[in-house]
Amino acid sequence: MELNSSEVAGLLGIPEHDVREWAHAGRLPHLDAQGRLRFNRQAILEWALGRGHPLNFGVEEREPVGLPPIAELFAPECFHYDVPGRTFSEVLRAALDVFALPPEADKELIYDLLISREKLMTTAIGDGLAIPHLRVPVVVNVPRPALGIFFTRERIDMGALDHKPVHTLFLLLSLAPRQHLELLARLAFLFRQPEFVALLGEREKPEAIVEWIQHAAPNGRAPK
Repeated sequence: MELNSSEVAGLLGIPEHDVREWAHAGRLPHLDAQGRLRFNRQAILEWALGRGHPLNFGVEEREPVGLPPIAELFAPECFHYDVPGRTFSEVLRAALDVFALPPEADKELIYDLLISREKLMTTAIGDGLAIPHLRVPVVVNVPRPALGIFFTRERIDMGALDHKPVHTLFLLLSLAPRQHLELLARLAFLFRQPEFVALLGEREKPEAIVEWIQHAAPNGRAPK
């Protein structure tokens, strides 16, 4: 998707004349279309994420009061099997097509952000698992985090340190820093359990996976 200088200024939260100056100085990736500045959104997102530059989506970032028990995040409707695609970008596109999000959510923006983050550093964590995630508040008016578990039709190479191709993606969207870190900590606990990893590798039914989680975290919160 192409943006003009005004749209980039809004996205980066800076004056439009700064966008033009940075582009002409070679500090901002851009396209020169017959003398007119144009920008690729993924390139701008990757530039901002790589430099820690805040992104402005016009959404107030609120810190949630608390989080639901971990087992509640793994509702049966969160599981999706036989997701097509031979690359991360193809699998992600197919995953977002079935991911339950509110109508106002910008799926194209979510896709661009996740692709841009993946270019900077792989989200594959080993054992065939990956956890593409976003902390920025791109989902509007959602009181709970959004989690989707996607079993890929084909194993895909995502550059994991253990060199194992990925067969399961955990797609996580959360709204604020504290919530984001807490959710990642809870998922990290599960990923360290060989029994849980084995259930995913065997593509067990959601009921069996949720039952195991409830047994592993009987108080509803995975240990940190």
